[in-house]
Amino acid sequence: MAYEGELVKMENGRWARFRRCSIVNAGHQDGDEFAILVAVELDERYQDLLDAAEQSLESYRARGIPVRIQLDPSGKGKISLSFEGERDRDESGEAPALAH
Repeated sequence: MAYEGELVKMENGRWARFRRCSIVNAGHQDGDEFAILVAVELDERYQDLLDAAEQSLESYRARGIPVRIQLDPSGKGKISLSFEGERDRDESGEAPALAH
């Protein structure tokens, strides 16, 4: 299940963010209104930014450093990387491989 504001990479390789959209049954007596979540593709500026961030994440993960990324929920295009903590290292000093 998705949540509002969640970032997803679609099958076509493009990034989208889930947004809540109101649906109104305007032509009927009941006039019910409800909301659905829709994946809205981000503009090219964000596509490039998120692609670069994804590559950066992969380079950290390839070295065994657990890290995650967050896009500023205010929609101002800021991205923050955070390290998920020190992972246990084996006797050789190597970090274990991360699944993603």
